[in-house]
Amino acid sequence: MELMNSKNVEVVDTTCPWVSKVWNTVDTHQKKGLTSIIHGKYAHEETVATISFCEDYIIVKDMKEADMVTDYIVNGGDKEALLKYFKNAISEGFDPDTMLNK
Repeated sequence: MELMNSKNVEVVDTTCPWVSKVWNTVDTHQKKGLTSIIHGKYAHEETVATISFCEDYIIVKDMKEADMVTDYIVNGGDKEALLKYFKNAISEGFDPDTMLNK
């Protein structure tokens, strides 16, 4: 940045305001110690960028997966099955029994 400033280069943030809103929300969740449930595809570039703001998260791609997570929150369930199903879409060390409770 120092080089850019020394050359009087104007840096313009072109981040989509909707994306910025999501990033600000997950950042707020982290500051409050909350888990973020993110709608998206776990390998999509915007989702990857979003989870970079998170410590605790689970990514759901559709209503079926949202229903699975909701059912686990409300009724409990098979922890190992949930972790296996979402293995690529959860934060490291994700524990649904504690992290879906906050």
